[in-house]
Amino acid sequence: MASHTRRRVLHVAAASLGGVTGCNGLIAGSEQSSESASEAGRSSDSTADTETDPPAVVRRSAATNPPIRPPDFEREQSDSLDGDSLSFRAEHSVLDTASKAAGLTADDGAAIAAFVSQTDFDQETLYLETALVEECYRLQLCSISWQSDKIETDYARLLRPYDERCTADSSVFESRLIRLPVPLDADAVNAFGSSIGRGTCDSRVARAEATTQGDASTSTTTVGEGGSRE
Repeated sequence: MASHTRRRVLHVAAASLGGVTGCNGLIAGSEQSSESASEAGRSSDSTADTETDPPAVVRRSAATNPPIRPPDFEREQSDSLDGDSLSFRAEHSVLDTASKAAGLTADDGAAIAAFVSQTDFDQETLYLETALVEECYRLQLCSISWQSDKIETDYARLLRPYDERCTADSSVFESRLIRLPVPLDADAVNAFGSSIGRGTCDSRVARAEATTQGDASTSTTTVGEGGSRE
């Protein structure tokens, strides 16, 4: 475990920044099905505050509950009248100790337990994020960024293969358990953000770079001798 002093410093730093963001609840799909994606590899720069390919376990499920659930999930369910919404904490969960991570529950418990056991909580933190996705689509994680008090994710929404059956009007839960290469203090992380765009991650980066270069070429002004504009 990271030292108490280390986590206390992170907590104090985050408290001085303040700021809390909210998020709408998630609505579960009605069909009973599940599927999984393979674990991703870590990007090469583990010292950065952004990862584009972090180690992660991804699970999908159209059941009432998400396929990966945070500790005390049953008590974190919303008291809404329809009973289908999830609380904010059920959508985002920061796990900074092995004991907290041991409280995770999942449809595929063995795989999750193995992933947790490979985590060095002295140097790493687990982040669980659940999103609602139309059944005919899947999410691709483009990047995850973090500060001492905030975690943000960026996704691309992609169509699933044509040979995989789906219902257009149905939605499923997609849960990601992501390993971050930094010992965050869970109590200090009080803000979360997530964005979803179209196209693959690579195509979105290429378009953004092309737009940036185009803006730079059209907005550049040349100043000649004597201060006149050419």
